[in-house]
Amino acid sequence: MHKHSLTLAVLATLPALFNPACAHAQAYADRQDYRLPAAPLEQTLLAIAADTGVALAYDPRLLGSARSAPVVGRYNATEAIARALDGSGFELASGGGGALTIRRRAVQKPEAPAAPQFLKVSAPAAPAIVAAAAAQPAAMATVTVSGARQGRGGATGEDPQRTPTSSYRIGGDELDEQNVTTLEELQQLVPGLNIQSTDPSDMQITIRGVGDGGGQASGDANIGMPSSVAVYVDGVYLARPGMLSSLGDIAQAEVLSGAQGTMFGANATGGIVNITTKSPTFVPEAEITVSAGQHGYQRVRGVASGPLSENWAGRLNVVRSAGDGAVTNLRTGNRLNGGSSNGLRGQLLYRGGERFTLRLSTDYSNGNSEPTSVLVATHAVNGRDGYLAHSAAAGHNVVFGPNVDLDDENRIHVVQGGVAALAEWQFGGGWQLRSVTSLRYFHSQPTMADGLSVRVYANTGTEVRDKTWSQELRLDSPGGRSLAYALGLTYLGQHAETLAHTRYADTSVPALWLDSAAFRNLNIIRLGLLRDRMLSPFAQGTLRVGDSVDITAGVRANVQKKGGSFVRYNRVPFNSGYLEENHTLPSGTLTATWRTAPGWSAYAAASYGEKSGGLNISAGAARQAGLDSLFIKPEKTRSGEIGVKASLAGDRLALKGNLFLTEVSDFQTQGYNPDDGQVYLLNAGTFISRGAEASARWAPDRHWRVDAAAVWNDTYYTHYDNARCPPEVTLAPNPPPSCNLTGSRVFNAPKLTANASVRYGWTSDSGLRSFVSARYAYRSWMFGTVDTSQFTRVPGYGLASFAAGTEGKLGEGEWSASVWLNNAFDKTYYKRLVNGEYGSVAGWLGERRTLGVSLGYRY
Repeated sequence: MHKHSLTLAVLATLPALFNPACAHAQAYADRQDYRLPAAPLEQTLLAIAADTGVALAYDPRLLGSARSAPVVGRYNATEAIARALDGSGFELASGGGGALTIRRRAVQKPEAPAAPQFLKVSAPAAPAIVAAAAAQPAAMATVTVSGARQGRGGATGEDPQRTPTSSYRIGGDELDEQNVTTLEELQQLVPGLNIQSTDPSDMQITIRGVGDGGGQASGDANIGMPSSVAVYVDGVYLARPGMLSSLGDIAQAEVLSGAQGTMFGANATGGIVNITTKSPTFVPEAEITVSAGQHGYQRVRGVASGPLSENWAGRLNVVRSAGDGAVTNLRTGNRLNGGSSNGLRGQLLYRGGERFTLRLSTDYSNGNSEPTSVLVATHAVNGRDGYLAHSAAAGHNVVFGPNVDLDDENRIHVVQGGVAALAEWQFGGGWQLRSVTSLRYFHSQPTMADGLSVRVYANTGTEVRDKTWSQELRLDSPGGRSLAYALGLTYLGQHAETLAHTRYADTSVPALWLDSAAFRNLNIIRLGLLRDRMLSPFAQGTLRVGDSVDITAGVRANVQKKGGSFVRYNRVPFNSGYLEENHTLPSGTLTATWRTAPGWSAYAAASYGEKSGGLNISAGAARQAGLDSLFIKPEKTRSGEIGVKASLAGDRLALKGNLFLTEVSDFQTQGYNPDDGQVYLLNAGTFISRGAEASARWAPDRHWRVDAAAVWNDTYYTHYDNARCPPEVTLAPNPPPSCNLTGSRVFNAPKLTANASVRYGWTSDSGLRSFVSARYAYRSWMFGTVDTSQFTRVPGYGLASFAAGTEGKLGEGEWSASVWLNNAFDKTYYKRLVNGEYGSVAGWLGERRTLGVSLGYRY
């Protein structure tokens, strides 16, 4: 048998291709935007084929470890494939049956080639045909895989209605390579993104200074206010960012800046974090990765995917992770601020011919954490340090970070999960219908202590039970026309309940610490209820004017009904009764894109959105300002952006730059009343976020890739004249009732964030594929609390990380090994600072320098 007599070819087609002629014509049809980095050549080819529906024929063994050039720009299928093949040693040719053939540039004719036998099957039957081909090694088998063309985006494709405003996309392989495993770590790869997470039920996200209005000094979480940055996983809206526990088995992560409420729906006025997971495959594959590192770090992830029948495929992802924190309790020796988690995600994919796909998923996770702040500083006002004085009176041993002396420790147990169904229909004429259905639950059970070495209170915290459900329908018009549009309807529902306790000790210590004997043996109980319903129709269309101008316009109306109540027992008793508010929240988008020259485009975008109103599920505001203060007005956001994008040097250099301006009025945020220990919601005037953004990606060849991006962001209050004063004012004699923060910087908004990375990869003569990489992330100082207290000014910091790895063939699969070093220079930094009692400041430490290794095997 001649060595050339066995060739396995792989074909990817679109369901609309009913004959080979259509397949070939599709290769020269519609142009679309591509943003594919240099990657394994086969991976890039399959991505282009899935997006466009063209049929490709090639020998996977011939491609071997070849890597593609980056594909960045607007191309039809053949142009995109030619870009990917640039410098790879392969070329594109027309093949039999309408397929496009990938072959080496210099092909030697075999002495006695076998006659090819072309076998055409649908995608679900592909594994069976592959097996049949393997059983007949003397024949060349061409396997035709008929897959659904990506409609509303895909693992790598673009949503045809996606606006051209600032966005960042990080592939799952890059996340794995950089050992980025949590949502919070994503900010080390994306400038302008700021994520603070002190516990799973309290994650705050801002993008370019706009987002979550948290920042309370202390006290209980208030569930009555959603974030302005929405988090989506596979098209499902997560009401709490903490519902995304890890980034395992991710196809890609996207961060979209600016108001995105037209196409994404509710509560997206600050931007979007959009996660896409890997889908089940009809070709069997499995992977296991084990990671271990310093400070007790460990992570194990296993994935299995493959066909279950002719029409069904399944995928299962299991992950466990754990690590110690950076805080040591001197009393017990325990390492705090770490945790552990376990999770699994199962999926089923059904393909009913070429017209219908159904993707079912379910996930479950549980986690245990010990979120612990450390004492950063105390402050004397008028010569008296209230924190040190009260500590001496109560017998508290004052210890500054990174250590603590605690008689009791914080613990949080979280259980969450959900189910989802994604159905897509392809109709005649190119119409597409998409349905996304979901049901999720979240249960947080905290046991929180007072952070002291003596017991003032313990076994305290706010238990949260949250259920959400959603349904979205979206109809897309046929592509390739001068006008393409999408129509849809979204329904969201939420039911959340909270039960909070503060249990004070039955000793004299609470009186010594709080200057009041009224707290001795007191159990303050708070009950909260929130019900939210939202129905929102939307429409968006893109008009192509010639071949150089696109105009996109969209509108949405969120019709909301929100209700809830708050009850407080045993101190300052209060019962709000059932409260209800109704709003119609409009949003709109208008953008224009101009492709000025080959490889160059410019755009201008304007958007408006309103975030849903809030309910003050807290007695604090009502006691001060009456029942009317329990209703929080919708937050309004107006955004404008102009930018330019360029793809130069044969797509080896991609440049982006933009100027942006965002105005947020009726800003929803939180205040804190130390008299009763309550967090309350309020509308905090108006602020502006303005600045400039630039990014570059340079891939001079298949070995090097260099990325750099930065955001300069000036965010300040233009009107906030009735703000709560910071402690440096309230602790002084005769403090004013309020402060004017107009002109002050907004909290959680560093003025400069920047990220840079470099990667070099190569293939040795023995076939080993190796890489080395380095990255650096910097963010300047910011205020940590809404009162812009100088006490909680979070210092700026920069983090450097390095990684190196190699992989090669082993049996039927591939092994991999890598070593990584995060926070390489062991920078001490704080993720968050808040004002504590009597002028003290508490902080949550960032991760320490961690050296680790990862070993994996996949086939």
